[in-house]
Amino acid sequence: MIIWINSPFDPLPGEGGRPLRYWLLSRSLAAAGHDVIWWSSDFHHVQKSRRKVAAVYEADGFQVRLVPTRPYKTNVGWSRWQSHAAYAAEWERRAREAVGGNVLAIPDCILTSLPPLGLFDAAARLREAFGCRIFVDVQDAWPETFYQLLPWPLRSVGSVIFAPLHAVAQRAYRGADGVSVVSGCYSKLVKHPREASDPHIFRLGIDLPPASPRRTDVSGSLRLVYVGTLGVSYDLETMVEAVCDLAMKQVPVTLDIAGDGDRRQWVVEAAAKSGGAIRFHGYLGCTPMRELLSNCDAGVVPMFERSWVAVPNKVIDYATAGLAMINGLAGETSSLLAAYGAGIDYEAGRCESFARAVISYARNRDLLILHAAAARRLAEEVFDSEKIYPAMARWLTERSLRED
Repeated sequence: MIIWINSPFDPLPGEGGRPLRYWLLSRSLAAAGHDVIWWSSDFHHVQKSRRKVAAVYEADGFQVRLVPTRPYKTNVGWSRWQSHAAYAAEWERRAREAVGGNVLAIPDCILTSLPPLGLFDAAARLREAFGCRIFVDVQDAWPETFYQLLPWPLRSVGSVIFAPLHAVAQRAYRGADGVSVVSGCYSKLVKHPREASDPHIFRLGIDLPPASPRRTDVSGSLRLVYVGTLGVSYDLETMVEAVCDLAMKQVPVTLDIAGDGDRRQWVVEAAAKSGGAIRFHGYLGCTPMRELLSNCDAGVVPMFERSWVAVPNKVIDYATAGLAMINGLAGETSSLLAAYGAGIDYEAGRCESFARAVISYARNRDLLILHAAAARRLAEEVFDSEKIYPAMARWLTERSLRED
């Protein structure tokens, strides 16, 4: 089969980042003998800069094609919405032109990620033109995640305020030939008339390296780490304030931060003022990130429940590295960590709650070691890409061939 995937946010082959969802799926589809094209943006979503890879190239058995994209400076704002709309329109134009000029063959199916909103509408018009199947893969709850940006009195009516965007999302859920989601908590968002059961759940996954030896000397400072986006929807202040306060009180703890985003400068300044308690590494590629994680004791998940994130990639990275976790994200992440005994929850936004979790590990290193081993078991049993993406590839191709 000829399969197109369109998702503009994940790192691409050749950029140094670890393979995420659409890279792993594309690779699984290619390994099964399908011709795969991954359409993506020429704008790096995390680094907010132009990508340095070729506009069209082959990697891991599939083709990558970049779509020129308007830049945006922040993850939340009108410029990003405009960029996504222009991206969808330009992709549709280039797809029609490539097929019409016999540069590309007509696809048998197209899978688009959600977000961004509006990408499905472009794919639906291509379905009408090409006669192919269209699938939607839900990675995040849009526009629900933006409720958190509203003043508290307005959050209860977020569905009304964002009604036009909800209509776009529902059009994708209902109009697709099939819908997949990364988490069970997203299933309730999707109302699909042609599915007899809930949408198919295929978790985010990772290529599992062999378990790395953990630090045997855990008698020194407790070394925390945060890797990920430095954005306004993350509980960065609580994490930073608590660590600095504990360090001042002579609690042996340090924090390494690696990532990029809207709040990079704030993090840089906070690290400079921390007296060495916080170290900032910037955006790291796959190898240096794994080296950093291997030298730490516990990973931090500083997120609010209202973010609508189910299980972020950072949880998978920490689990793979065998790190215990200090977690502020209620819901599915909290449930998984509790089920495996792999971390301690804190109440997001409350420094004293974060500090209690840190002190639990600082004073009980046996608990730290126990949770670290459980975290690696969680990675092996739940997040192994070799279990997730071949199954997703089969679902996608079999559903494309099914007669409705």
